[in-house]
Parts: sequence; structure tokens; C-alpha cells
Amino acid sequence: MAVKIYQKRRIKMRKKVLVVTTLALIGVLLLSVCSYAASNEVISFKMVGNNSSLLSTQAAKKIAAIIEEKSNGSLKPILYLEGQLGDNDEDLCSGIVEGHYEMLLNAEMLFNWASPEWMELFNMAFIFDSQEHLQKFWESDMGVDLANILLEKFNVRAYINAIALRGPRYLTANKAVYNVEDITGLKLRTPNNPGVIASWRATGANVTPVSWGELFGALQTGIVAAQENPLANIDQAGLYQVQSHLMQTEHQYTNYFMYFNNNWYEGLSDEHKQIISEAIDEGFAWHNEQVNKTDEELLAKFKEKGMIFIPKEEIDIESFRKEIVPQLLKENEDSYPEGAYERIQALNN
Repeated sequence: MAVKIYQKRRIKMRKKVLVVTTLALIGVLLLSVCSYAASNEVISFKMVGNNSSLLSTQAAKKIAAIIEEKSNGSLKPILYLEGQLGDNDEDLCSGIVEGHYEMLLNAEMLFNWASPEWMELFNMAFIFDSQEHLQKFWESDMGVDLANILLEKFNVRAYINAIALRGPRYLTANKAVYNVEDITGLKLRTPNNPGVIASWRATGANVTPVSWGELFGALQTGIVAAQENPLANIDQAGLYQVQSHLMQTEHQYTNYFMYFNNNWYEGLSDEHKQIISEAIDEGFAWHNEQVNKTDEELLAKFKEKGMIFIPKEEIDIESFRKEIVPQLLKENEDSYPEGAYERIQALNN
């Protein structure tokens, strides 16, 4: 009798052990499934551009493709690079500050907002002599400080480890410009940038800011008679159709940045941050390799389209510099950071 009772107890105990073991295995399996799902969660985000340069748009598409490939699809950029969200830089920059999207390819407008006293000087015509000079600026303590100010004021992170260098800016007009006297009174479109506006006003030009999307029509109808931009932008907007002369002034060197909404960026894993950094490095390196090659091709194209090209050797560049630099330094001696002009020039030595 005792043996039978013992056997029944052993059978019950085995059943309990089996149940507990089965539940434990199910729990482990569920945890594994949840862990797998979490590790394979797809993070979708918006990458936005303003479509002002075909080359920069291509670079952004490359960056997006590299991000998706290196993350095995766990990061999925949704692209708005060709004007789908508009082409007004002020609106696009406001969008990333307000968190409407996560990444923005744009020029220096956000820095203009965050550090106007620095950026008015930065945007002075003829302050940089080359792409290399510009790159040294962003690699210097000055560039790092500006990026930190932007982050603090607007919660937007600028990626400055790599920048997308643009070709130098050229002057176009419906007449030849050989020196500063030729531009006096000329209705000139510039971007709505204080440093750029001040530079050209110092030459005697009649500066008229016009938004990028309205520039072609403004030139076509005579609202403005001249403008200045990199060759890639001139090509993208077809401005060679409404301007007869192209002057190789090379008066300003600028670049594109990749910006992040910092709330989103800080929520990424270290692995995902590294993937995005590597993608930007690769995409911008490709962009920079193409810039000068493309500029040579565009010069040939514009000549074929009938534009009259005036090379730098035929332009009195110094006449522009003499009007712009001393005047702006004097007018802004209390607002420009002390010694900043000299520090920027020293980078080129």
C-alpha cells in the first residue's frame, strides 16, 4: 500500500516538473522571439533636402542607401530630397528645429541663426581662398565651437566630421562685369543672408533677396538682372537660359552639412550612430570627388549654351576685395568676434 502511494506521488511530481519545465521553455522561447523582434526593429526616419544641387541630392541618396545597407534594413531613411517639402531654406531649417523630420541636408543657414555675429563674417565675399581653406575652418576650434552653440540654442546637431564641399560661387549677369564699377547699381539677387547681402551692397550693387524657387522667374522678368551661385546650382535651375554672361569671380566657398534633430539622434544606439557617421563620410567623400570634375563639365556646357565666359584672369578681383573687406570690418568691428578675421586668414598659411 505504501509503495503504491509513493508511486502515485512520484508520478504527480514528474507531471509538475514537466509542466514547470514546459512553461519555462515557453518563457525562454517568448523572450527569444521578443529579443529577436527588438533587435530587428525598423527605425524609419525622414531625410530632407532642398533640391538646389543635383550633385548634393545624389550624395544624399547614396548616404541613405549606405545607411540602409549597413544597418541590414534596421534603419530606413524616407527621402524628401527633391522639393517635396518645399525649397525655402528658412522653412526647411525650421522643420528640423521643430522635429518634423530627423535629418536635413542644407547649407549654413542654421548656423546663421545660432551665431549671426560669426556667420556674417563667415559669409563675407572673398574671406576664403579655396575649398581647402574652408575645410580647415570647420575642422578648427572655431568650427567646433559653432557646432556646440547650434546644439545648445536649437537642439540641432551638425555633423562637421565631414562636409559636402560646393564649387566656388560665380557671378552671372546680362552684361559683362570686369571690375567693381561694372556692378554699381546692378539689380543683384543674393540669398537672404546678412553677410552675403552686406558684401554685395558694399560693391554698390542693388541687392534684392529672392527665394531660390522664384529666382528663374525673377531673372526672366527683369526683377533682378544678376545673381551669384555655384555652377551646380546655376545648372540645376537652368539659369544659363536667362543670363548671358558668366564671371569666374570665385568670390565665396560654401558647403552643405548633414543636420540631425538631436532628440532623435540621442535616441539611437551607438551602433546606429556609427553607421550613420560612416555613411555620411562615404557619401560626402564621393560628392567632393565629383565637384571639381562636374564644374569643368558645366563650364563647357554653359559655353555651348551660348553664355559668354569671362575668366578670373580678366576680372579685377582686387577691386571687389578692396571695397568689401575694409568696409565690412569697419562697420562690424563691435559685432564680429575679436580677431576672428585674422584667425580665419591664418588658417590658410
